[in-house]
Amino acid sequence: MGQGRAQIYNLISIFFLVLTLIAILLVTTRMAAPAPVPTPVVMALPTAAVLPSPTPTFTSTYTPIPTFTETLTPTITPSITPSLTWTLIPSLTPSLTFTVAPTEIIPPTDTPRPEDTLAPSATITASLTITSTLAVTATQTPSVTPTLNSFTPQPTEPPPSPYPFVLRDGQVIYTLNFANTAGCSWQGIGGQIFDLNGQPLLQMRVHVFGAGGVDFYVASGSNTLYGFSGWEVPLNSSLTGNSYIVELQSPQGTIISPQVTVTFEADNCTRNLALVNFEQTRPF
Repeated sequence: MGQGRAQIYNLISIFFLVLTLIAILLVTTRMAAPAPVPTPVVMALPTAAVLPSPTPTFTSTYTPIPTFTETLTPTITPSITPSLTWTLIPSLTPSLTFTVAPTEIIPPTDTPRPEDTLAPSATITASLTITSTLAVTATQTPSVTPTLNSFTPQPTEPPPSPYPFVLRDGQVIYTLNFANTAGCSWQGIGGQIFDLNGQPLLQMRVHVFGAGGVDFYVASGSNTLYGFSGWEVPLNSSLTGNSYIVELQSPQGTIISPQVTVTFEADNCTRNLALVNFEQTRPF
């Protein structure tokens, strides 16, 4: 009886030993297998609305250039020309009257001689005659004639972006895969979103699409390995030379950043992870 029970216990021990060996074998096989490709978080969100971009216009200006027009102003300068007028004034000639007295003997009187008669004398009278002479003096009066200046292009700063978010530092950062243990057997895009104060911004929507029909949406903050507002989109399990487009959208689906092109190198394992970080430049 005792030996029968011992045999049963031995059989049970052998059974559990075999189960333990099988479990150890399964765990060792799983650990030796390569890391699985993470499945991106797909969000069903409304259709994106595209903001219109302003078109700069040019307005020409002109500067008036003064021109001079001659205006003649008459100036009267009087000139005096004296002239002499001769006027003859007759002089009186006295005449003698004789009275004969009967009782007296009138002695002979002298006969007047011609030289005793006064001859008329000339009298000079001066009269003033004024003659006006018109002198013309030219006076210049400036007049303004508007003219259109010729336009000379001047270097100007580029117009501000119509989007409230831009690519941080204006560049995509390519680096070695540090997000998982797959090493060069992996390719993907990740990054972060920052607000006006440089703080992490959560629940923003990142749209990645391009080669091979890739079309993924992920939310900022879904992968904190890249930071508090980090996100990631795995693309391939090997190196490729494909290109993709990354754009940032609001939680409602409005596009709030320019499109960023990401192009990988098929033969460069040190650039199989692309970091695309967005930062806010104005309210939206």
